Amino acid sequence: GMTLREAVAYCPALTVLEQRPARVARAADTLVEALLSVSPLVEAAAAGEVYAELRGTEGLYPERRMLEQAVLEAVPDVLGVRLGIADHRFTAYAAARCAEPGRAIHVHADRAAALLAELPVDWLSLDTESLARLRLLGIETLGAFARLPRHAVEAQFGVAGGRAWLAARGEDPTPLRPRPFARRRIVERSQAEPPLVSRESTLRTVEQLLGRALRQPPARNRFVRVVRIRVTSDDDRLWERTQTMKEPTGDRERLWTSIRPLLEHADFPGPIAALELELGGLTAESGRQVGLFVEYARRREQLDEMVRHLKLRYGQSPLARVVEVEPWSRIPERRFALMDYDP
Repeated sequence: GMTLREAVAYCPALTVLEQRPARVARAADTLVEALLSVSPLVEAAAAGEVYAELRGTEGLYPERRMLEQAVLEAVPDVLGVRLGIADHRFTAYAAARCAEPGRAIHVHADRAAALLAELPVDWLSLDTESLARLRLLGIETLGAFARLPRHAVEAQFGVAGGRAWLAARGEDPTPLRPRPFARRRIVERSQAEPPLVSRESTLRTVEQLLGRALRQPPARNRFVRVVRIRVTSDDDRLWERTQTMKEPTGDRERLWTSIRPLLEHADFPGPIAALELELGGLTAESGRQVGLFVEYARRREQLDEMVRHLKLRYGQSPLARVVEVEPWSRIPERRFALMDYDP
């Protein structure tokens, strides 16, 4: 809780390690890729915290030990990965935190409550104020929290408290939210020696990366939904932006027109040492996302413009519109009439 100046005053020999977001991002991507080699449904909840759906992998890994070995071998040893396997999300998270680096813990459903009972309540995904209130009430462990009545917990802490109460009992209902389009993507990288300091040079480099990515065989006859740009400075600081295309497209000019403003107005953290461009959500079909009311107005404008051109060519409007005249009449010809459409 000290400031850097206070800490150095108390301990002159203190060595301060600054955060390196780019290294953290690379390590997190390594974990995601490792789990993607085992399961196609992977969620990157936070840097270094990754979840995967293992149901359906029994045919590839008949024994749980084989699955654990496949995951652990796919991750570099330097990361010291901890693996937890359980039926529910929070139980797997707690098991991973209890495991030794490079080890795995498999928690069966009947042992989940016993494992969680002695763990600190701070592991729950509650806000700081709620955790402080629990400590004031003398509730220090998940077991003590789980013994409270659910209605009382929800009355004090709301819906989030109810979910946390279920998690403390080994019944976490939080679903897995897989990373979209994790497999269908193309990544191009460029190292800059010396680091780039000119914005124009950065634009030209990203434009080249885009051209290289679109020439890759997986991108042929495909449309792009998501474009992600990651910039790493020479001191490992990170700048990252993701652009989701309203209409999937494979046209280079449209893609460049969409992502160029991100770079022109970007505030980079320093001289650029590395650039990465990712094309995600590759699909063989293109779709158009329209607004609920905007599309009707656009069609009306297009129709009016077309009628004006026809009126100039033929001297009168060739279109007519149907209007109600006597809707109560029994004679169909009297109910409606045709009038010239004149915008």
